[in-house]
Amino acid sequence: MGHSVIYYGEHDGARTVRALELGPSDLDWGVVSPEAPERERTAALVDAVAVITNGLSITSEMLSKMPRMKLLQVMSAGFDQLDVPAIREMGIEVCNNSPAIARSVAEHAIGMMMMVYKRLPQGVDGVKTGMWQKPAKSGDFGKVYELSGRTVGIIGLGNIGTWVARMLQGFQTTTLYTDIREFSSEHERELKVTRVSMDELLDRSDIVTVHVPLSSSTTGLIGRSELAAMKSDAIFINTCRGPVHNESELVDALDRGLIMGAGLDVTEIEPTPIDSPLLKMDNVVVTPHLAGSSQERVDRAIVFSFENARRALNGGTLENVVQLPD
Repeated sequence: MGHSVIYYGEHDGARTVRALELGPSDLDWGVVSPEAPERERTAALVDAVAVITNGLSITSEMLSKMPRMKLLQVMSAGFDQLDVPAIREMGIEVCNNSPAIARSVAEHAIGMMMMVYKRLPQGVDGVKTGMWQKPAKSGDFGKVYELSGRTVGIIGLGNIGTWVARMLQGFQTTTLYTDIREFSSEHERELKVTRVSMDELLDRSDIVTVHVPLSSSTTGLIGRSELAAMKSDAIFINTCRGPVHNESELVDALDRGLIMGAGLDVTEIEPTPIDSPLLKMDNVVVTPHLAGSSQERVDRAIVFSFENARRALNGGTLENVVQLPD
């Protein structure tokens, strides 16, 4: 007989080990590895009411063999690998972990802004290669800039976008946002943000940062026309999902000087191919999908996941139900 709550992840994975340390002792739960033989996995999952997935997709076929299932809890903010409507038709709710990951991703987004503006990677390389300031500075003033006082446009004011806005207050930025959802005037006042249209945001912003889930409506959201609408000295930041920007069109815009630079924690293909033009550009910083990988975020996500699993077992109201933009 299987457990009521399943943590679906590699037995020797770092996050699985952490889940074993933080998981509640009073819940009937266990670990099932996606690497286990299919028959073994099926037997271990059959009695599950809630499954916590460590960034690994669970197929609809697997879920169809789990008659007691009520909750598929995703450890990440993203849920694009899952067919959410089909899962809900089975009577199973899908929840993600956006609140747990939000602070970590927001910090990384701010860090990307700083790395591009301050040319920090080039500066570090200069010290290591003995060239000192030369790789980082060019021109009379070095093309090194301050974040403070800039106009920042946030596309998507959800959990992550909200944290970005909150952190930007310390830099005294003018912060704009656009979103398909409505937010209260109290929320806007607290964050010191102004709602504008997408066109106005692109036209006014020195920095455009995207914080939207990946879906059919957000794939290619930032492409040729959007990049052309931005200021020539603006920078683009993406810490959500690579396909949200059209990569070939972004490369073209950077190459032609339509925008000044970009900071990307995500790319269309991951790991980013070594021969990607982005990696050869002096005005681009690429990090390896690292934004949500802080230890604090992992701990928050694990704790929240088990709390939501407990709600599912007790018939309570689930938190952070996935909202589909389409």
